[in-house]
Amino acid sequence: MPESWLKSRSRALFRWYLNRFPLRDGKAYFYERFHPRLLPAERWLTVPLDQGFRLRLDLQDLEQRKIFFFGHYHERYEAKIIESLLDKDEVFWDVGANIGYFTLVAAAVLKNRGQIVSFEPGRTAFARLQDNIALNPFHNIIIYKLAVTDKSGEAVLYLSGEVADSGANLYRPGSEQASQEKCTTVSLDQFRGEQGLRSPDFLKMDVEGAELAALRGAEHILAHSRPLLLLEMEEKTLKAAGADKAALANLLQGHGYQAAFLRKGRWYATREVEGVKGRNILWFDPASPKHRQKCARVPVRGLP
Repeated sequence: MPESWLKSRSRALFRWYLNRFPLRDGKAYFYERFHPRLLPAERWLTVPLDQGFRLRLDLQDLEQRKIFFFGHYHERYEAKIIESLLDKDEVFWDVGANIGYFTLVAAAVLKNRGQIVSFEPGRTAFARLQDNIALNPFHNIIIYKLAVTDKSGEAVLYLSGEVADSGANLYRPGSEQASQEKCTTVSLDQFRGEQGLRSPDFLKMDVEGAELAALRGAEHILAHSRPLLLLEMEEKTLKAAGADKAALANLLQGHGYQAAFLRKGRWYATREVEGVKGRNILWFDPASPKHRQKCARVPVRGLP
């Protein structure tokens, strides 16, 4: 049965409010209360997003449902920092790309200049990544159905059901992650050399606990290419992999990197990440004039 005119108009107004209304107070509350009543009947919808690309969304997935209603991913400040720090002709690597949101954020910035390299091991997520890239007019994206760790081989990927699970991981399945599939693993240093890829200028990594292993497999890139890093550092997923924030910080600080964390929409430089509440940390080289110049654009407060 076609939905009513009233529901369609109410949904359009609700989406405008969530996306455009300047005051954010109360939006999360109203979203949770009203969005179930305003969901479209269709499971799949293709929508244009503010960042300048189109995305096909699965409304059965909680995170993709939020993208539909809010018009952006909940990590909007992380998207903005990619838009601010990525320059034309540079190379962006998206390690743990899922359905391609950050891949396409970068593509919209580069506008078919430079290069984007994306890694996603999940079968369903990779298929959705392919579909979303095909929806857009970008031709500088290379994608690989691979998991990134510290060595080449095979592993088991734990994930949930038929959705493109953004929490899929190599270590310990969550209570809802009853499915599993085999995946191929690579280290970034070895793979870059084998494929003849350009080294990244900006590397975003979200691999659900495998971050320490992935960085150990990229130490040559860290030492010689000095990319900016946007790195997920969530304690519970790191713990499942036998790692923690301190181990990640020690590795990166050993390469001369410093962290910046996000608080209330602003970025702050810090030397201590263990107590930082936010999941995503920006890492930069304070000795690099290029990094300092870029961080001033954001700006990152408290630069030494």
